[in-house]
Amino acid sequence: MQKEYRFDLFRLSLRQREQVDILDKIEPKSREEWIRALFSFRTEFRHHGVDYVYIPVNPNETYPLVVGKIGREISEIENTSPEDGYREVVHDSWKAAVVVVDPTEHEDGQKLAIQFHADVGKPSTLAPRLLQAMEGQQEYRPFLSSVHPITNKEAFWDFVKRNEGKITYIRFELEVPNMFGGDDEFDKEMKEYRDKEKAQKVAIEIVSPDGVDAETERVRYTAEKAMTQGTGSIRARAIGTRNNFSSKDQPESARIPIDPEGESQPLIHRAAELASRILGRE
Repeated sequence: MQKEYRFDLFRLSLRQREQVDILDKIEPKSREEWIRALFSFRTEFRHHGVDYVYIPVNPNETYPLVVGKIGREISEIENTSPEDGYREVVHDSWKAAVVVVDPTEHEDGQKLAIQFHADVGKPSTLAPRLLQAMEGQQEYRPFLSSVHPITNKEAFWDFVKRNEGKITYIRFELEVPNMFGGDDEFDKEMKEYRDKEKAQKVAIEIVSPDGVDAETERVRYTAEKAMTQGTGSIRARAIGTRNNFSSKDQPESARIPIDPEGESQPLIHRAAELASRILGRE
């Protein structure tokens, strides 16, 4: 079987802050400029007790994309030769995953892809922590930013079909900005949370010990926004042992084959060349 690289997909959501700093008013940034600024600098952060470092590639080599790597240091025990008695030696090395960002405007939004690398960590937990650390080192923040996995929507509906009449809990956590574009009552209500209560996120919980009806138009519409459009997340529970669902565990991913010639081209450059495929735009 041919080996391949896997990249998990995310959508970046940005909301313009109403009260911005004086410098932001003098030098306002577009969404593209802000995303480019965030991902164009070295960033260090701690996550689950592990130190991570993100570094960008020279932007001149990848423009209009921003490409970088996120990695962590790993200590491994190795052994010397039999002649040396297989003596144990601690070897320190770094493991890194490739990050691809398209900050330009598209109909399907601004996307981020992170290579899945078991020695580095789960992209679904690294992406929001990385974004938080990037914003934390900025003196001015013209936008409220968030990142969510673009999820395989069929996974949720498979869960619903398997547990018809047994689902007792569904929770939607939704990013309000840029989320709802229709004119029905539900969209209007979400927009009011954004405009009147100044909400960035809205959580909706549906609970019933007798079984939640997950096939309604409202649930389908909200699930579509949360998963396919990458503007939120879903958690659900059904009767049974460990019968849970989390959209964060069901990422939409792209795969590119490993260079058959032995990686003659660095993955960061290959990823930049294949960005349209990786970001699901082919």
